[in-house]
Amino acid sequence: MKVTSTQDGVAVPEVLLAREQDKNQLALASRQGSLTRIRRGAYCDPDALRADGPASASREKRSRELARARALHRQLRSKAVFSHTTAALLLGCPVWTVPDRTHVYQRYRPSSRAAKDIVRHVGTVPADAVVTAQGLPVTALARTVVDCALTLHPLEALVIADFALGRDVHRAELLAELDGWAERRGVRRARLVVELADGGSDSPWETWVRYEMLRTGLPRPVTQMPVSTDRGVFHTDLGYPQWNLGVEYDGLIKYRPDGVGTGHDPAREFMNEKSRAEAIRRAGITVERVAASDRGDVPAMLARLTAHLPPDVVGQSRVNPLLPPS
Repeated sequence: MKVTSTQDGVAVPEVLLAREQDKNQLALASRQGSLTRIRRGAYCDPDALRADGPASASREKRSRELARARALHRQLRSKAVFSHTTAALLLGCPVWTVPDRTHVYQRYRPSSRAAKDIVRHVGTVPADAVVTAQGLPVTALARTVVDCALTLHPLEALVIADFALGRDVHRAELLAELDGWAERRGVRRARLVVELADGGSDSPWETWVRYEMLRTGLPRPVTQMPVSTDRGVFHTDLGYPQWNLGVEYDGLIKYRPDGVGTGHDPAREFMNEKSRAEAIRRAGITVERVAASDRGDVPAMLARLTAHLPPDVVGQSRVNPLLPPS
């Protein structure tokens, strides 16, 4: 069964529709495990959903959602444009949480009997805001960012906005798009998300660390902060050059065999990271490291970071009411 890939390499499986197949054979294949039901009347090869490696669960969930979008495109009898987090996935964006329902724009309101795995947004999308991704009609990246900023938790939206700014979408373009939604509820928070977005973020977890720092009212950190050392220029994920502080998110994936890619050597990665860290330290930069486990105690993580900042800066920080806890 044919698959294609999004920008991050997650497979987009082809699907089989019950209305085009022998229903008895489909039912038998499903019972035997050679086909997996994606949504009502749609199936795909379970091998097309499987992924290997440390992030396999997330990748499999992404593949399932993308397969569901492909199935829905073939099943719908009226025109629709995939939007919001579904569009983000199809466009290759990272997401903080993989959606469990498929988002589409349609011209009519759904009936009370409409499928519960679809979120239908009533309205039309201008032709210049629609592109094709994986063979499906989706909202263009800028429109996707705006839709997500207006409807999602700010962290979820910020992850997508960070990606977009790193892919030549301009902040001014997003703010101009939001001007057309001036009367829409949530537009103030959406504008804040766009203002805080930074194309220097390399991963959703780096965005999360920055989000927590900004939420608590700390000054905006520099992403990919350059550090000149005796071994050349290195970059920390985040930092405050004025206070000689770097912040690094440590993901365990790079310390696992084949974690970053085939042939990846975690022992060499560890030694390279140790040498890099020592060079940054000799340059006079203190580096604080954070990990996914810090999400369980965000105040403790922030306390480690603020211990290196001037007391008056910390004392002036206030939680931003537009940025809820993650």
